[in-house]
Amino acid sequence: MKQAAPTDPAMSFSTRSVRRINGSIADWLGRKIVSGDLAEGEQVPTEMDFIQQAGVSRSAYREALRQVAGKGMLISRTRSGTRVAPREAWTLLDPDVVRWFFDSGPPPDWFIRAMYELRSMIEPAAAGFAAQRRTEADLDAFRSALHAMRTCEMTETSWHQADAGFHRALLRSSQNPVLITLEAGICAAVAFTTAFRYRDMPNPHTRNPVDEHAAVFERIEAGDASGAHRLMAQLVDTALLDTSGATVFDLKTAPSP
Repeated sequence: MKQAAPTDPAMSFSTRSVRRINGSIADWLGRKIVSGDLAEGEQVPTEMDFIQQAGVSRSAYREALRQVAGKGMLISRTRSGTRVAPREAWTLLDPDVVRWFFDSGPPPDWFIRAMYELRSMIEPAAAGFAAQRRTEADLDAFRSALHAMRTCEMTETSWHQADAGFHRALLRSSQNPVLITLEAGICAAVAFTTAFRYRDMPNPHTRNPVDEHAAVFERIEAGDASGAHRLMAQLVDTALLDTSGATVFDLKTAPSP
């Protein structure tokens, strides 16, 4: 396979923070990989080529490679160099990986569908657990998120943050320590798929789903586990239908990755 050359005119990593230089290079590489500009099995730019083209230090590039490799996206071999790993090895729920998919233009249909399928498996169950185990602090977190969703425009970042806050409260109030470890990935999936649906699509839906969220909260507050599970499943299904109805992607029949 041909070796990639760092000829992207947008390559600009000048910043005063070493940590941010590393992160911006990692972002560049991640976006190149998820977009397919760097294909599976393809060699990434060599250290010498990259530092000459981008004007960064050797250590900055090495650290960026380490960060991307830590998400399962790169494989380093002594003789063949560093290459893009097969997609099945990628940590697709990593918040950075989720962000890279949405930063690279409209995500592929299989990725959007997979995010919703994951949510449909996890969030209804979490709602049921939350109805049985929530604390007063959890209920306050739900109320705060719902208030912000009612008072912000859906196209604003603050609305998407509030929506993610509701789903964060959902996972935390499940009181399941293993489930809570998925919080960062699930909330990233919620935030980016919602932003895509309401802000970034050519013909976005304008229906505010706050009432559906409030209905889930009411069942959680009432301690109705089955009702919370049922309404949360409906909420995720409706979100998927909104997305499939507003985009050219056929999320129901898209081929498997």
